[in-house]
Formats: sequence, structure tokens, C-alpha cells
Amino acid sequence: MSKISLTPDEKDIIIESLNNDIEPPEELFAKIYPRVADKANLKKLNRAKIATLEYEGKRSEASILAEAGTSIGSAPLQTVRCFGETKSDEWRNLLVQGDNLQFLKTCYQNTDPMIKDKVKGKIKLIYIDPPFATKSEFSGKDGEKSYGDKIATSEFIEGLRERLLYLREILSSDGSIYLHLDQKMSHYVKIIMDEVFGKNSFKNEIIWKYSGGASSKRFFARKHDTIFFYTKSENYTFNQQFEKFSEATINRFNKIDSSGHRYKENKMADGRVYNTFMNENGKPSTDIFEINIIVSSHDESVYYPTQKPEKLLERIILASTNPGDIILDCFAGSGTTPATAEKLRRHWIACDFGKHAIYTMQKRLLRIGGSKSLVEEKDINEKIITKIGDPYKKDSKPFCVVSAGAYDFTKIMELHKNKEAYIDFVLGLFQLAREKDLSEKYKLVNIHAEKNNNPVEVYPVWDDEYLKNIRIDDDYLKGIVTQSGGKLKGEYHIVVPETCLGQISDTVVRNTQGGKVKFKFFKFPYKILEDVSRNFQVEDQPSSQANVNNLVKSTGFYFNEDVEIEVEKTNAGIKITKFKTDILNKEGKKYKELEGLAMLLVDLDYDGKVFDMEHTVFAKDLKDGEIKIDGVQKITAFIAIDKHGNESPVTKVK
Repeated sequence: MSKISLTPDEKDIIIESLNNDIEPPEELFAKIYPRVADKANLKKLNRAKIATLEYEGKRSEASILAEAGTSIGSAPLQTVRCFGETKSDEWRNLLVQGDNLQFLKTCYQNTDPMIKDKVKGKIKLIYIDPPFATKSEFSGKDGEKSYGDKIATSEFIEGLRERLLYLREILSSDGSIYLHLDQKMSHYVKIIMDEVFGKNSFKNEIIWKYSGGASSKRFFARKHDTIFFYTKSENYTFNQQFEKFSEATINRFNKIDSSGHRYKENKMADGRVYNTFMNENGKPSTDIFEINIIVSSHDESVYYPTQKPEKLLERIILASTNPGDIILDCFAGSGTTPATAEKLRRHWIACDFGKHAIYTMQKRLLRIGGSKSLVEEKDINEKIITKIGDPYKKDSKPFCVVSAGAYDFTKIMELHKNKEAYIDFVLGLFQLAREKDLSEKYKLVNIHAEKNNNPVEVYPVWDDEYLKNIRIDDDYLKGIVTQSGGKLKGEYHIVVPETCLGQISDTVVRNTQGGKVKFKFFKFPYKILEDVSRNFQVEDQPSSQANVNNLVKSTGFYFNEDVEIEVEKTNAGIKITKFKTDILNKEGKKYKELEGLAMLLVDLDYDGKVFDMEHTVFAKDLKDGEIKIDGVQKITAFIAIDKHGNESPVTKVK
């Protein structure tokens, strides 16, 4: 054994460290463990402190978070429709349709006017229930498979890790996150959660125990999911929850005092008697939640695969938030999180890529008054006015459906209103990072980015004079050189719509000192926008009940296309007589006839104002464009969703 030589002061430091349950300073490791004195081994020892997962494609935190900082993958938000009235600064709940990674990057970036300074660092609770990526099969309404996840394990883990990093950044310092998984992925993800949030932030492995479902003769019946509970810091909200005592427990407390409190008598060995009173709140909740699953016959069911019960979310929300706090669910699916948050007087943001999910949640929120109340409410005199289980009888608080990643380009071109969004948008298309104070640096206006340390101008089409009368030509380029004081050199890039470019192409202009300025253009016409968008992956919307949860990600932007549909009434229900979409399949060809249709949404009694989906007819269930639907009448309306999520206008039956 090597001899250890420590000074009295060093020994005192080590003793103090051990007494305080902390590690001694790293510089003392060399003396305590001479064999690992070299720096390389110290680094290996440091890495060994926390177990991590290593897999192909794993990126550093810095590179992932830097993407949002450079506008790569973030997406300006666009309002699609709103329900309810609010004052100018009043919070409005958000139902976000789009890739949740894009939305989280936008939240992290914190520049979009819709959410600036309202979301980042303000989220008190995150609950997510992502697809488990295990090719598990769940039963839907008609006994079909809910989803078969096709993402490889490492891709799934890295995709989830990316989202967790952004979720950590937008979570409030006193916030909590609950991650819901099944037994096949939980052990992998637990390590990722330790890595992202820190193992000391782990608070509970919650077991959601339920009944129902299938059993097996080859293994023990699987009757639970796992929910990991982490906090961002040790300063977090936690309100202890209580459950009802069993009838047997209540019967043991068989005496009642003059104040109505239950108690039981306990005799001691010396003959004395003392009383134990029953906790009127109930028994403290443990990390085992015994709550039944939602089946299609349940009055809470919205016929959505893997729908979670409101009682499950109620316990989590009450424990980790207070009224008025903001809750985020970016895999919102059937809408249990926003519906439960609504009833518990919390603010919410719910995100999902699937249009079926968005309309399911919209319907659930608009009809929330007819669902059951979760909490007992009293008036100012403590008189009970609503019991648990009574009809909720309230309208939802104001909320908007917003789009992230899908663009109606006519809205982007409302430039007087959306100048900042436009700049972010066009720079993001060409993967350019927006930077501040560059106009001051170059003594030129409209410089918003750099490429290889050279200026990038966003051509100011929001200026009426530029848009109507000014085109980029030789005089325009010479004017840029003159405005710079004649010292501009190297490359100068301009992001510009092709219609503003005239006949000029990449060209060279000399400065006052004879140096060359190479002008290069990022052309920005509709056609090139569409071509760019085709290079990104867009996951298809579900065309059957079996794969409504397949929509895990899409990357980049895509653009809303026109969809047309005509439907006529038949003796059995309806028949689609016309369907048209211009989207392209993965081979770059247009879909034929109904091939591009994902689903048909049905509102049997459309009021002409709010489309309230009552049925979803998936393309898989159509036979030659026909489907059996009861109750079709003249006021029945439809919305067709193509495979890229484009919607037709609301169309009434003929």
C-alpha cells in the first residue's frame, strides 16, 4: 500500500467534508489515492459518479440548446381560433398544434410575442405521457391496436432527452415534472432524468396500479405504469394529499366525541386507556396510486387510446401546484391534463401534433360543463354548493388554438403586424442565427445575422416603399457600399423574395478602396419555400384509430395547402364525392383520389360558428368514399384532414 502524506490542515478538511456528507476537494484525491493521481484517471473517476447512457446520436446539452438560440427548429406561433373573451394582458390558455420540440424551442427562445415572458421560467408543473416506444399494443374503441411505435430505442431516448432539456429550461425554479412511462422504457429514461435534472432532484417513483386488461399464463399480469417525480430545486411546491379510509378502518374508530370526531380506545398494559383520533383528512397518499383505467364505456371516455383518468392528474396537480399556476403537457393526446387543470382553476398549455387530438381536446374543453366536478366547492358561508361528482356546470376559461411549425403564408406576410416573426421565420429557413446590434456594427440597417462572419440583410418587405417601388439592382447594391462608408468588404448576403430581386444574381461591387464586395442572395419565393419544406420530414396524420399516437415528431416547417371536399347524404350515412389536396407523398408525387386523406371530422349539428367534432372517420374505415353515420342532416358539417394535417373549410353535407 502506498503511504499517504497529509498535512494537519488537509486532514481537517477531509474530516470536515466527511462530517458534512460531502466529497473532499478534488486536489486532495491525488494524496488520498495516489494511483489515480493523473488527470485522465481523475476525469474517469468524476464521470463514474453518475451512471449515464451512451448511444449513437447522443449530442451535448450545449449543442441541443444552441439550436433554439440560432432559431433552428423554433417556430413562430400563429393563432388559428380563440374561444372566450380576455382583457389585453390577461392569461389565455393555449392548445398548440405542432411538433412539441419546435414549440419548446420557441418557449426557450422567449421572443415570440404571444408567449414572451409568459412561459419560460413560469411553468410550475409539467406532466408528460409520451408514446412508450416499445411497440406495445393497446386496445382502442373497437379493440384495435392504439399504436405501434416505430422509432428505434436510441432515437426515442435522444428525442425525449432533447425535449427534457428544453422542459427543464422553461420549468420554474420551484417547479416539478412528472414523466409517465411503462415498464419497458422506465429504466432507460430514469437514467436520462437523473442526467438532465440531477439525481438529487428525484423525489418518487410512483406506481400507478390499475385493474382490468389482459392477463398471461407466461408471466405475472402487468397492472401498473411508472411515473417519475422530479423537481428543479429543493424549493418546490408540495401539498400533501389524502385518500379516504377504508370502511374497515372507519369501523375501528367506532366512537364519536361531543364535537363529532371519530376515535378509538386503546388499553395499555397497566390498565390505562388513551384515545386515538382518526385523521379527518384521510390517510396520507403514498407512492402507490390505485386508480382504475378509463375504458370506452366509462362516462369520462372520449374514445381516445391510452386516455388517462382525471383522478390520476388531479392527485398530481393538487400536490404540485396551487390555483393560478401554469401546467404544461406537451404530449396531451386526449386532453386529460388541460381538462383536469381547468376544473382545478389552474392555467394550462397543451400540445399535440395530431389534428384528431387537437379537435378531441377542443371538444372536451368546450363541453366541460357537462362533465363531473372534481372538488367540493363552498360559498362564503361555508355552505357546500357543488359536491364531488356533481356536474361541473362551468364554461372553460378562454383559450386559443395556435399553430407551431405550420404556416399560412398570407399571415406571415401581414408584415406590419409580424415584422419580428417574419425576420425569425426567414432566417430560420436558411438556418441563420438572429443576432442583436449588427446594424450598429456594420453601420447598415436591416442586418440581423451573420454567415461566416459576414453580414446578412433581411430585405425589408415590411416597408411599403421597398415592397412597392424598390427592387434590388446595381444601384441598390452600390448604395449599400456607400452607406457603409465605402469600407464594406468580403461577402454580403441578402434574404429576399424573388419577386423583389429583379434580374440581378450573385454579383461583385467594388468599395472606395478598390476591394471586392461579393453580394449573394438567399432567394425567398413561394416555390422555393415549398421546395425547402419538402426537404423536411413531416409525419403523416393518422389514417386509422390504430395509429393516432404515432405522431411523435416532424422536423422543419411545412406550409398549409388548400384542401377541398364535397360530401353528400346517402341512405346509410355519407359519401365523399370530391376530395383534393396538393400535398406530395414521400416519393414526391401527388396522392391519387382519397389516398391523401387522413380523416374526416364530423359535426352533426353545426351551428355555423364553432365546429364541435362529434365523430372522427378515419380513412381506413372508408369504403369507396362511403361511411355509415347515423343522424346526418342538412346542418351536418365536415372537415377533411389530409395526411400532412391541412384542413378543408367547414363543409356542409349536400
